[in-house]
Amino acid sequence: MKKIILITFILISTLIYSQQIYPLNTTEARINYPSGSYFKDLDGELDPYIGLWKGTWEGKTLFIQFKKLKYMIGKTSDPHYIYIDRILGERKVIEANGTVSIDRISSFDNQNAQFDGIDEKLTNPSQKQIYFVTGICGITANLDVTFLDTAKTQMSLHFIYNPGYLDESCPYYNSMQQGTEPPLNFPKDIVLTKQ
Repeated sequence: MKKIILITFILISTLIYSQQIYPLNTTEARINYPSGSYFKDLDGELDPYIGLWKGTWEGKTLFIQFKKLKYMIGKTSDPHYIYIDRILGERKVIEANGTVSIDRISSFDNQNAQFDGIDEKLTNPSQKQIYFVTGICGITANLDVTFLDTAKTQMSLHFIYNPGYLDESCPYYNSMQQGTEPPLNFPKDIVLTKQ
């Protein structure tokens, strides 16, 4: 009898506390779903982005590694938290002389990646964008993403600064106030090929 009660208790607990899975692009506001819900890429729409991408500009080589990860928004202690499949990315830049000036790929940061999400552009929902945290003085940008072939092995990125406040403690503050761009070591436009 004790075994039957224990098994019944385990089954009921599993049903009550099991994670509910919804499609990634559910149209209703995610706040309306139960806490702990998982918005999963059921259709594989993020899969074409996954992998190592390579491109060149001004003699430099850029590598971007994109991964699809189950990402928590909020904390389990919050009254409402969810999980969502997200594309996160890191980069590596090799200068024309062969020197590696940036390498975030070898220590990929799942919590603070430089590239985050494949989202719809607000002014054109059919255009996809990636959010880019430059790592310099809090400057962020969006990258318009366009696949150039049906096999989705080539993509173009177009860099667009996000407006924001620039702190006077930024070492590039004075030059940026005069219109000089900070040394982001990232192209305005580039074509990447999947490796």
